[in-house]
Amino acid sequence: MSKPVSLVTPWVITAEGALPLNELSAANPIQMDSARVILPRQYLFYIYIALANVPKSLRANVIQQRIQQVSPFSNPASWIIQEDNAAQVWFWDAALIAQHRIANPHLPQAVLPEPLLRAPQQEGFYLQACLNGWDMQYWVEGELRYTRWLPIKPDTRTLADFVRQCGKNTAEANWVDLEVALMDRPWNEKPFWTKETLTNEKIATKLIAGVLVAWVFLELGLGLGTQIKSSWLAAQVAEKNEAMMDLVNQRDGALRQQEFNQAIGQLVSAPSPLFLSAQIHQCLADFDFAILDWQYQRGQLVLLLQKEGLDTRALIESCAANPVFTDVRVEPGLTPEQTRVLFSLQGEPSEGQTDAE
Repeated sequence: MSKPVSLVTPWVITAEGALPLNELSAANPIQMDSARVILPRQYLFYIYIALANVPKSLRANVIQQRIQQVSPFSNPASWIIQEDNAAQVWFWDAALIAQHRIANPHLPQAVLPEPLLRAPQQEGFYLQACLNGWDMQYWVEGELRYTRWLPIKPDTRTLADFVRQCGKNTAEANWVDLEVALMDRPWNEKPFWTKETLTNEKIATKLIAGVLVAWVFLELGLGLGTQIKSSWLAAQVAEKNEAMMDLVNQRDGALRQQEFNQAIGQLVSAPSPLFLSAQIHQCLADFDFAILDWQYQRGQLVLLLQKEGLDTRALIESCAANPVFTDVRVEPGLTPEQTRVLFSLQGEPSEGQTDAE
């Protein structure tokens, strides 16, 4: 008789320190089969990475390089969901978790982003109530393309601004409020004996290989009379394989080098954060303001500035004179003294161009 699984209450990182979930939120009394630390949405950054044009052998390296490019942290930790030709990545500051472990050495080692405990959606715009604040989400074919967290529930103007950021028409956006309840396991972790898991390419390959190995051993055990013949055939196959190995290795090595060169060529063309900072400083050196937020994704840089009475016309003229930027636009922020400035970079594909490819 199997031993029953012991369920434990997860911990949650808060501004006051790490607390058990049942002490923080009575509305989410979940228990898990293993001890974990839930990292709320407010501490997370998100990036969607298209991998259709990246060779499978290089995708893991490309994902890590993209995280390093967009992360404001020197040591980011991440949770990656890679399916088909895309990766959904949540990342955070590993130093933040380390600080909480110093204060509470008994914290579990496993860290789980809060969005992984919210049911995934298929298509459209969704407003998710979080443990703290609200999360605006845009899903396409079961993949989270855009997300933005706010400490308060967004108003109509903020929702419309998010829809435009996603490249959609505000008149066509139909927002759906999602349930507050948390799931008891991450939505990308599924039990093994399910149709979806068994039809997964990697798992199915291993299962088939296991069945074949079992069949070989069964055949060998049916009679010793076949052992000599099997050994002779195996020796012949090994001899021919060894003769062909050099040619195969040379061909595979050339193909891998070609794929690597192509992938690296695409990566090095992306601007570095240091380069972007220098260009922004050059354009806006004569203006007095505070930068509240900085986001760069797929050829578009978005700055959130705070300054009452900011001369946006002069700002646009100053930035448009820089040849690095092909287009400069301003939009109102969440408050009257906030302004969002959108820069399109020279030679970088837009969201629509990338999707079309």
